[in-house]
Formats: sequence, C-alpha cells, structure tokens
Amino acid sequence: MIDEKIENFLQKADLNYLFCLLSKLEANRLSQLPSYVRQKLGEKLAVVAMEHVADNDIPDYFAEIEEANRLAEEAASPFMDDEEELDENYDEDALEEDMVRETLQRLGDDADDEDYQPGDSYD
Repeated sequence: MIDEKIENFLQKADLNYLFCLLSKLEANRLSQLPSYVRQKLGEKLAVVAMEHVADNDIPDYFAEIEEANRLAEEAASPFMDDEEELDENYDEDALEEDMVRETLQRLGDDADDEDYQPGDSYD
C-alpha cells in the first residue's frame, strides 16, 4: 500500500469499500478548494485524502480558504483602498447646490439665482 497508517486502518476495520468511498469524497472536497490551498497541501490530493480518512481527522481549512480569498481580492483590485477614500470625500450636498445653480443660470433667471438657497421652494 501507500502508507502504513492506511494499511493499519484497512487491517483493523476490514472496510475496504467504505475506506475507498470516504477517500473519494474527501478527494473531491479537496479538489474544490482554491488553488492556493491545494498548492499548500504539497502531496497528491488522493494521498492526502486517504491519510485524512485513515487518521479519522478531516481538517476544514477555513483559515487557508479565508487567506486565499483575501489574496484573490487584493489581486483583483489593487486600488480598492483609493476608491474607498474617494467615496469618503464625496459631498452630495455640494453637488446638489452646484446643479441648482447651473440649472438656474441656464434658465436665465438672474434674480432668482441670487435669492435662492438650497431647500427653498418657488411657491
């Protein structure tokens, strides 16, 4: 066999079919992990899966998956921090006031333009 742990498990339990089935399910689960996590495993996925089943210890890899997601986000948008800073400096009220002034200037109503304050009504 491949490993002494695997051979001991099979000799003790004599459950070849169950071992193969569990190993296949674990190998499928490992193959669906992000590539960053799979590369950290080092060995072939089938061997790692059989070792997990033989040890009766199936790691969840949550920390590794989160790290892979964080690295993928950083690689996808390296300028994300700059965009967040721009959003914080955006002033909606100033934009609204500028739009009102521009609209009144286009209409040519100079008297109302000077007297108008944002929030006033024309009634």
